[in-house]
Amino acid sequence: MEAVCLKCGDLGFIEAIVFCNKCQACALHRYCLDGPVIFTDDVIWFCEDCEPNPVVSYSLNQSTLLSSKNTNSSNLANNAILSQRKLDYCVTRLQKSQQQNKKKNEEKQKKGKLNSVLVAETKVLLSDSRCSTEVEYPQCNINHEQENNSKIYCGTVPTDAENSNMGPKSVQISQVTATDDLITLDIPVDAQPISDPIWRGDLLFCNKTIGLLAHLSSLASPKVREETELFPEVLSADLPPRSAVWPNSFKKEGPTDKSIALYFFPKDKRLSIKAFDMLVDDIIRTEAAIRVLTKNAMLLMFPSTLLPIQHQIILWTEFQTKYYLWGVFKKKQTSKEK
Repeated sequence: MEAVCLKCGDLGFIEAIVFCNKCQACALHRYCLDGPVIFTDDVIWFCEDCEPNPVVSYSLNQSTLLSSKNTNSSNLANNAILSQRKLDYCVTRLQKSQQQNKKKNEEKQKKGKLNSVLVAETKVLLSDSRCSTEVEYPQCNINHEQENNSKIYCGTVPTDAENSNMGPKSVQISQVTATDDLITLDIPVDAQPISDPIWRGDLLFCNKTIGLLAHLSSLASPKVREETELFPEVLSADLPPRSAVWPNSFKKEGPTDKSIALYFFPKDKRLSIKAFDMLVDDIIRTEAAIRVLTKNAMLLMFPSTLLPIQHQIILWTEFQTKYYLWGVFKKKQTSKEK
């Protein structure tokens, strides 16, 4: 009979199983034990029934001295009772673990059904918002002067056909709002990161390198795609105060999901996730921003905590959510503007 972890109820990694140092019947994974995880050295662990108790040990020693005439039959009976207790304990823990796994599976199924409903509702919204005159790539109706004065590229393009089940259909633009340094689109859908990354590379700052993936927003304009495709493999960045680079339009109403041009996530979850989390935490704590000078513009990255609350976190794993980085493009400052 294979050993099952008393805490998670799963077989898991056999090489990580640790048996009770006394009874050798109960087992736990090394990573399920309390305290730091040890994978190289031997681990001394006692189950609840075998865990030494100084008071009990002292009492047992005293009683042993007083009852030295106990027969072998009584010892055998005590051992049988102890073994039965251990067996009952293991069965109870296993049943609890199975119940917990069953609840988790039910929650997964509920989440899957909810996601299906959300996808169906989004398709309905997109189909209802078609323009009377179909345009394959709708863009903002603003004149050349407004385009030059606006410092953040944003707009709307259809989701990539390979990432969408609806094909390249147009999205209706209900209203275009242009301010001194921001263009936003009032449209009835939320921005989402397109699944396939448009750029893979490294972010270099303070002699540190972090691998990143850049994903286009589903509402990003063609200018965002064109500028991102010109990114080198390594982006050199600095960390100015957020107040020094915060767009004026964000000061008035704050950013929304429609302000996002690019989403940034770690390139390799196993190697870069810790460095990425530390970077996000430092930017939040110090109220800084990430600034990168690209070929034709200036890329600014901010933490997702600055977005409306419904857009601040993203589902990282089935049971874990995280903050992330998002970016906007701003027009490079000329010598006169400086």
